[in-house]
Amino acid sequence: MSKEIYNKLPKTFNNQVQLLKQRGLTIENERKAERILTYVSYNRLSNYWFPMLKVPKEDEIFKEGSSFETIFRLYQFDSELRAVTFQAIEQIEISIRTQVIYHFSHQYDSGFWYEKVEAFSEYPNYIQFLSKMTKAVKSTKQEFILKYQRKYSQFLPPSWKSFELLTFTDLLSILKNIKNKKDIIPIAKSLGLHHSLLISWVESFIYIRNIIAHHGRLWNIILTIKPEWLKSPKGKWVNKWENNYDSDGQTMMRVDKNDKILKLYSSLCSILYCLQFINPYHKYKERLIELFEKYPEVDLYHMGFPSDWKDQDLWK
Repeated sequence: MSKEIYNKLPKTFNNQVQLLKQRGLTIENERKAERILTYVSYNRLSNYWFPMLKVPKEDEIFKEGSSFETIFRLYQFDSELRAVTFQAIEQIEISIRTQVIYHFSHQYDSGFWYEKVEAFSEYPNYIQFLSKMTKAVKSTKQEFILKYQRKYSQFLPPSWKSFELLTFTDLLSILKNIKNKKDIIPIAKSLGLHHSLLISWVESFIYIRNIIAHHGRLWNIILTIKPEWLKSPKGKWVNKWENNYDSDGQTMMRVDKNDKILKLYSSLCSILYCLQFINPYHKYKERLIELFEKYPEVDLYHMGFPSDWKDQDLWK
């Protein structure tokens, strides 16, 4: 089947409003809608109205009762959800960084343990990491690094200084490349996890963090990087972290019955789980519930929440 040539012309903001009305969307205040589209693109907002389209979705006709106000409220909800979730993941990232520095420095009895080739399983990855660390130290303007360089002869600072320059992804690469996997046991334990789950969970945290950093949508996403299920929790947990419905309330089809389709709920659960060990005084759960109450039009089912989520120990 041959592909067609894309020949649609750009539309004015007013034309965009009229097009949405023609497709059945209720717009009570056209001037307000046009102003919103001036600062939030049509294409970005389309991510939030997709579940409101009739089947077949390709026709782009809205279901009865769909309104522009609801779409923009979903957009605002998602923006606030990203903000509070970013703060929560930040706590996890800082905690993992602290644990990596502490345990590996004591394990190898040196702040320069990351320069020891024998500590890592893959030599190319080890060289790549050292190169990245060297570049970061060379280019930084951070005063604590500059102060170190003025006083000490070694170019690369000890891990408790240099690792403050690392990204979350850099930390993940270290965890993946450590030769003795038993060395990550205390790090996983600090999060309430078995060490076999640590990489999977960190990968999922980074995945969500990256979506947030690029202002992507969290609401209604299907996770492409999924955390592994926690079988033996050490703290409050849930009995499941998926539901079986898509955005239209229809049962999801699976190619593999063991391959669960996970949405944001599973990531929120994993973040909440780790926070109870990292910071027992965190307010992430309360902030999430406040958001849900502030935006009652948000259907949590679209985020993977099961009907009994409020009854789960983790959410009480």
